[in-house]
Amino acid sequence: MNSDSVNRWLTLGANLGVLIGLILLLIELDQNRDLVRAQIHQERSDAHVWMKQESADSEFLLPAMEKFRLAGGTADLDSLDRLTPLEAARVSLSMEAAHQDYDNLFYQYRQGYLDEEYYQYRVVPTIKELAPWWKKLDIFETSGRRPSFDAEIKRLVPDTQ
Repeated sequence: MNSDSVNRWLTLGANLGVLIGLILLLIELDQNRDLVRAQIHQERSDAHVWMKQESADSEFLLPAMEKFRLAGGTADLDSLDRLTPLEAARVSLSMEAAHQDYDNLFYQYRQGYLDEEYYQYRVVPTIKELAPWWKKLDIFETSGRRPSFDAEIKRLVPDTQ
């Protein structure tokens, strides 16, 4: 074997090594992507549970939300009028927080971090339920709402245009 032949074999071996390394890197990236998606889902679940627990433990928000629910809740756009101004402010701020949360969930969905099933069965129904309230309370209706989220709200709830 001359040195030219050895050189070709070594080059071929090095190229195969690089190819195998790239394949292993792609497999690792795919695993990391899945891990990050699972972590995002877990954090979203943890945040939801924390919010529910905080609401349940709240001596201020829970009574206002319960009074709001008994007055007709989100199904009755006049139910907020049956609360004291302080209770109405608490419920309104809670709806403003929900707006930001669902804007974020829509962003995650558009970026591919939220799967279709979760979006269709957990996010869309709540947007449909709360969108009339966001409009009534002028929550980022005139400014501050991302145009893509505004378009999604109008697509899901045409009455909010």
